[in-house]
Order: sequence, then structure tokens, then C-alpha cells
Amino acid sequence: MLKSISASDLRAQIKRILNEVGYGRTEYVVEKFGEPIAAVISMKDFHLLQEVKKIHPPDEAETNTAFLTNLEAIHQALQASGYRPRTKEEIDAQIQAERESWED
Repeated sequence: MLKSISASDLRAQIKRILNEVGYGRTEYVVEKFGEPIAAVISMKDFHLLQEVKKIHPPDEAETNTAFLTNLEAIHQALQASGYRPRTKEEIDAQIQAERESWED
């Protein structure tokens, strides 16, 4: 059975979770700020995953190409929207102006 758990709940309940995963057939998806970041699976499943990776290794070149393509698309979308990067000084000035508005 697949369950979700937050990272903070996992820390608080690690002993119980490990028992469930090790002795039962429960698997956990660990979430941080609502986003899945890791999984807790049995050693049997872990070894199976390692065997699959040996047979079908991820294609690093394909992964890198997809990443660069996505990065280029993001860059083009930002340019089309009129976005321009701000300098540290501009950001500092905006923060200072915001802080000063709180004092009013």
C-alpha cells in the first residue's frame, strides 16, 4: 500500500514507519511543503530498482538535452514577457522601500 507522509511527520514517527515498510508491504512517499521529494521502500524493492537501473540505465545525455531545451524555453518566455533581471542594488532598494512603508 502506498501512503504519503510529510517530512516532519516522518521524523516524529520514523520507528513506526520503518517497521511498516520493513515488515508490511507499505511504501511511503515523503513530501516537503506538499511536494514529493523521496520514498521509503523495502530493501527488496530497493534491490529490484537497482537491478532495473542496471538493465535500463538512465540516458544522461538525453536528460541533459531535455534540461537545456526546457531552460531555453524558460529563457525565451521570460524575454517575451519583458522580464529583466534586477541587480542586487535594485532588490536592496525595493526591500528598503518596503520596510520604510511599514513604519508609516
